[in-house]
Amino acid sequence: MTHTHAAAQEPEVITAEVIAKTLAGIHLIGYARRALEQAGWATRLHSNRITVNGAVEALLLSSNGHGWWQVYAADGTPPVWTVGTRHDQAASCWIGCVE
Repeated sequence: MTHTHAAAQEPEVITAEVIAKTLAGIHLIGYARRALEQAGWATRLHSNRITVNGAVEALLLSSNGHGWWQVYAADGTPPVWTVGTRHDQAASCWIGCVE
């Protein structure tokens, strides 16, 4: 008799970097929230900020027609990731982090 065992999957650790990569290029907060929920995370929307699984905050900012996300751990530990919201310029979609 043969037994097959499914490999135990470790739950994905939620980090600001993972959330920032998910949000890069998304310029509308509703679409961003939907993308996060489709990835399997619980979200809460507060004005221009999304809380993800109670562990990560994503703040949507804009100025002079340019938008970006600042993504950081809810407890304030560094780094803060900044990603752009425009698809037409690759450089604006992944800016990086500040430690």
